[in-house]
Amino acid sequence: MLLDFIDKDIDRIIVNQEDCQKEVEQEIEKIQHRKNAIPIEKEENIWDRYGLAKQIERIQDRKIWLNCGGFITIDKTEALTAIDVNSGKYTGRKNLEETILKVNEEASKEIAKQLRLRDIGGIIMIDFIDMHEEESRRKIVQLLEESLKADRSKTQIVEFTKLSLLEMTRKHIWNHP
Repeated sequence: MLLDFIDKDIDRIIVNQEDCQKEVEQEIEKIQHRKNAIPIEKEENIWDRYGLAKQIERIQDRKIWLNCGGFITIDKTEALTAIDVNSGKYTGRKNLEETILKVNEEASKEIAKQLRLRDIGGIIMIDFIDMHEEESRRKIVQLLEESLKADRSKTQIVEFTKLSLLEMTRKHIWNHP
């Protein structure tokens, strides 16, 4: 991870064990050829302070609620990962197309985040809420592409299929057993 993230905008590294702190310091020194370029702090209780246990537990949930009241579900199979977008409790205020677009926009950002957090790779099919206007589809693809720029893994958005599924691929970062 240090090799992958060291050139990013990291202002400090927090560890919870002294031996881990020393190991990280040694690795950074090897990578950057200078000592203490990034401060490494030791904090005893990082699990509670940052709610890490709860975040790790949520990563394993199938259903992820969106702020607007909609939700996405993520189902991984051997062949592909299917992501379904649902409006849930969100009804919107104006017309149906705007309501659908709002949920799909929020879902696009969350999907990009979940792909990174869960290191989902391979073929990914996204079932956005059906959009009747081509301009809405373009906006969603553009927003997803923009949200995926933060991903250091190679991703490729293919296109919407005839069944209105967005087809894409993503390369795994970590080697999974």
